[in-house]
Amino acid sequence: MDSAAFTVLFLAALLCNIFPVKGSIWNWVISNPFNSENFDDLDNHPRNTHRLVTTSNTIIESTTRRIEPCRTDKGCGRGRFCDRHYGFCHLHRVAGETCRRDGHCMRGFDCMFGKCKKRKQLKTEGARCKHDRDCNNTMCCAKQHGEHICKKRIKLYHKCYVPKGGLDYTLNELCPCEQGLICKDVGTIRNDDLEWRFWSTLDRMRCAAP
Repeated sequence: MDSAAFTVLFLAALLCNIFPVKGSIWNWVISNPFNSENFDDLDNHPRNTHRLVTTSNTIIESTTRRIEPCRTDKGCGRGRFCDRHYGFCHLHRVAGETCRRDGHCMRGFDCMFGKCKKRKQLKTEGARCKHDRDCNNTMCCAKQHGEHICKKRIKLYHKCYVPKGGLDYTLNELCPCEQGLICKDVGTIRNDDLEWRFWSTLDRMRCAAP
């Protein structure tokens, strides 16, 4: 038998083995159709291609809504704000979430020190202010982490030293002493240690009677 005849016989034998197998598979599929009674949750069945397509479309649609471009808060609708830096709408943020301005927070909250916080009643400690008259008589309007808020005046014998200036003080200020008191050195100076004397002098600056 030459090689060509052998090759033909080999291929014929191979095809005879393949087709019965494929036929057996199709016979099994046809004889075992999908029975809906065997599955209580048809929506989550792996053959439910409609669910897969619908879920994918929902995710895309939701993502599109979240990144809707904008220029003003009004253009985003109720319950959302416009992030003007990036130009997209976002949901209002709740207490404790980070923010850059009041408009980022939900109604009744202000953006204080970079986070949404419940709005303080006017003239109370921690409320926003522009002038001392915006606070009650026992307080002044001073900066805390760069924000002007109502802070209590310093009480009798409490530390009252403030530097001449500098970045730190421009971010965090102290109120003057309570009415009738002044900030002064209330101790004596030690002469044995110049460095200790400097720091102790700052520590001895207290609110006291004139």
